[in-house]
This record gives sequence, structure tokens and C-alpha cells, in this order.
Amino acid sequence: MASKDIPDYMRGFDTTDDWGMTPVSSTPEAAPTVVKEVDEDSKLEISKVKSDVGDIKSMMNEIMQIVAEKDTVTKTVTDEDTKKRFSDLEKIMLPFLYNLQKSDEPYIHWPNRAPIIKAQIEKILKLTRG
Repeated sequence: MASKDIPDYMRGFDTTDDWGMTPVSSTPEAAPTVVKEVDEDSKLEISKVKSDVGDIKSMMNEIMQIVAEKDTVTKTVTDEDTKKRFSDLEKIMLPFLYNLQKSDEPYIHWPNRAPIIKAQIEKILKLTRG
């Protein structure tokens, strides 16, 4: 993709990151299969994913409560370390969001997204929690 084809806010960001998703015009034809027998490793992985999802929901609820309590953010960010963290956070989030909106296809095929999302969450938490 030529640099002139991307919005100004994306210049300087890596837009070639592979997030593991593909825009498609319809849902995949292969119907999902249900496996009734699940081995212990799968049960542990499912349990971990459920726990992670629960943690994410809890964090989002906390964020939404804080947002609801504050109408505006009034503090001006002047600390250079904080500015760098915001910049690094943009480098993670903006390419992801940009890639999500690149196609007009109504569906996104995104297999194996859990490890990709988990890695991005860990990067974000490193930035926001130091």
C-alpha cells in the first residue's frame, strides 16, 4: 500500500502487522464442528480464556465507571515518559483499528485470535501499568 493511500494519522506506523484476520464477503462455508470429547489441555485452555475474558470485562467495567464519573479529562500530559507511553500505545492500537476498517467486507475471518489478542493486551498493560 502506497503511503499516499493511508490516512495522515497512520503515517509512520507499521500497517503491515499481521493480526491474523481476513476480510471476507460472507461467513465461511465450513460449518463449525462440535467436538464433545475435550481433552484436559483444551479444558484448561478454555478455562484460561474464560478467565481472561472475565478479567477484560472487569477491567472494562472499571474503565466505564471512571469514565462515567468524569465528564472530561482536565490534566495536561507534560511528562515525557507519559507522552512516550501514549505514543507507544498508539503504535499498538491504531494499526489494529486501521486494519479492521480497511475492507468493506461484512465479515472478518479471524482464526486463532486468542493468542494474538493476548499478546497485544500484554503489550498494552506493560505501557499502562509500567
